[in-house]
Amino acid sequence: MYRLSAAHRGADGAVMSVVQLPPPSLAFPASGVPPRVRGLARYTADLVTPDTVLVGLARSPYAHARVSRLDTCRALKTPGVLGVLTPADFDGITLGHQIADEPVLTNVARYVGDGIAAVAATDQSALVRGIEALDIDYEILPHACSVDDALTLGEPLHRACPDNVAQRFSIERGNWEAAQKRVSFWVTGTFQTQAVPHAYLEPRATLVRVTNERLELVTASHFPAVLVETYREIVADWGASLEVITPDIGGSFGAKWEHPTHLICLAFAHRLRRNVAMVLSRRDDMIAGRTRVAMKIWMRIGATDDGELVAKETVLWADNGAYSGHGPTVSLAAATRMDNLYRFSALNAQAQLVYTNNMPSECFRGFGSPQSAFAQEQLIDELAERLSMDPIELRRRNAVQPQDTTLHGWQVGSCGFAECLDAVRQRVQAHRDDHPLPASSRYRFGYGVAAGTHGISNRGYDHRFDRALLSLRLEPDGMLCAGSAEVEIGCGTVDLVCTLIADYLELDRERIRIVLGDTATVPHGLGSFASRTAFFAGRAALDASRQFAKKCSGFAAEAELPAEAGISAVIDVAVAAGRTGELCVTGCYEPEHVALPDQSGYGNTSPAYTFGAHGCCVRVDMATGLARVIQYWAAHDTGRVLSPKRARGQVVGGVHQGLGFALAETALVDDQGRLQNPGYLDDRVATFADTVPVECIFASTFEEHGPNGAKSIAEPPIIPVAACVANAIYDAIGTRQRRLPMTPERVWRSLHTEG
Repeated sequence: MYRLSAAHRGADGAVMSVVQLPPPSLAFPASGVPPRVRGLARYTADLVTPDTVLVGLARSPYAHARVSRLDTCRALKTPGVLGVLTPADFDGITLGHQIADEPVLTNVARYVGDGIAAVAATDQSALVRGIEALDIDYEILPHACSVDDALTLGEPLHRACPDNVAQRFSIERGNWEAAQKRVSFWVTGTFQTQAVPHAYLEPRATLVRVTNERLELVTASHFPAVLVETYREIVADWGASLEVITPDIGGSFGAKWEHPTHLICLAFAHRLRRNVAMVLSRRDDMIAGRTRVAMKIWMRIGATDDGELVAKETVLWADNGAYSGHGPTVSLAAATRMDNLYRFSALNAQAQLVYTNNMPSECFRGFGSPQSAFAQEQLIDELAERLSMDPIELRRRNAVQPQDTTLHGWQVGSCGFAECLDAVRQRVQAHRDDHPLPASSRYRFGYGVAAGTHGISNRGYDHRFDRALLSLRLEPDGMLCAGSAEVEIGCGTVDLVCTLIADYLELDRERIRIVLGDTATVPHGLGSFASRTAFFAGRAALDASRQFAKKCSGFAAEAELPAEAGISAVIDVAVAAGRTGELCVTGCYEPEHVALPDQSGYGNTSPAYTFGAHGCCVRVDMATGLARVIQYWAAHDTGRVLSPKRARGQVVGGVHQGLGFALAETALVDDQGRLQNPGYLDDRVATFADTVPVECIFASTFEEHGPNGAKSIAEPPIIPVAACVANAIYDAIGTRQRRLPMTPERVWRSLHTEG
């Protein structure tokens, strides 16, 4: 029998399904350097061959307009043009994972950049001429580029919503009337957060390869298997079949899901029987891309004289943009998720998701929580000031604890929130002691803190199930192939899965091949989102490894291998005997202790929850209003840290992405709905020149349901950042920043209106 370490056995010697392993190896593959760093990654655009048909769109120049005439004759006669698609070619087809409201091509443009017609051509020059040759006339309609304007427009942007409200939520938890009577005083504020592009490095790109009636969609996507489900019936009506391949992804942060460009390229590829590609320029990607949901939040929090947080009320208006994307769940999360940080007695929340003629919104790292944290964590600081209490002490006194069930139904297991708060308090105090702030008439210094929480996946995302599958298959060449529909979006999924399998099976990493997101060869899965990948794919990898080890044990006994033979020896024998097909298993992870939430979002939606606390020191230039962060601390409860380097990378990256959201980034849209800064020279994304020192601290928690005790760390680092910086600015200059981004002009104006 092959050798099985004691860590893999129960007391009776039986193989256990949930195991604790020695610390995993942090080694990279044999090359020593990841392919991305060596420039070997292959993104969608890199796979486009010279003979591929190119596709482009004629986009609406108006925020809201009806197409009164669309004549394709001149375009079709243009040399090099191979075809034109119009809205009639996709009649009755709308996209939207939660609200199906986005046409593939449209006769009614709802934002500047909406697709009206698509052209396919042999080369870029012919494509541009073909688009220019389209004759399109518009009837301009009333438009609204703000939530307030949309609510009073008197003109529905979508027939199904005459008041332009796509969805409403009204939620009450606990005994609201009784809680209000216990409140000694309230703090209240109205906050505004902006739309920002996702700022991924790889613009949206789509390639479709054709083999007879089989269409192969190659594109960066969070959920390739769900894409197949979304498009399969449409493609089947054309008489074709569909598979999706996810190549290397150059970033997404929540942007890359179903999209009209996919169906446009699929339709052209099927009609022309040729490979087809559409690679957006950076400008087009930003004009017709997706943004974080902009929000206006009115909030009040009530407390007792001794610092008990009793009641919280939220009224939220979310700018859905022209189409919904994940707007419904993002707005629900923003209205409720941050409530779970503290032991409130009662909660009241109302939210409206409003259609406007802005670019469509989409989920973005943090899924609505950075917006609501910006409001909540400033009000917590205001309460602390009213109570003459240390802001960390107020949070700690009311912090959620292990084994709590929150008012929204979260069943908290492991929880290192208090430990995170203590770590930040210690470091902020040490920095104060070691760095006495210089007296200056021009520069003021201040410290701020803020906290955040996040789930791991969401049982309500797909009502059928929330699970991950991972196959292990021994190939004839002796490689152990691990396949999953989860994808690598930059969080280290390949390295994590490879490490877990290699450590469990005691194999060299070089013997393991990872295949992610190829729907023709891997088992079905929901994909990578909601900070679920490490947790779900990790557990599935461990389950597959356990099953594979058991199969190897049986094979070894049959082959009469010596008792000390390891998995590697079993593999060698199977390859030599031509019996590799016998060593194939599929591991599964599906949490049993989660529940479908109700329409108000109530329920234990995640198998575990993460918590964090941040602190920072800022310097504010009183002459210009420029706020600069000079030191940052980020403490996170992420369970057992499997890869310290990758965990630090996620935290440092999330903090800097949050600093861009807090201080500079915005999608500037004029009153006609035109994006004024469609590029990163004008949309001020943080760069290396803007980096600040970030100290990362990880709580010493162990999550019993996680892979080897781990939780996740993908989204949480961005959540507290804007609030943390806002609290530090207040500490420095005494004025509250209630609107993002906190640009020098806004900070300066606050000094001259409030200070």
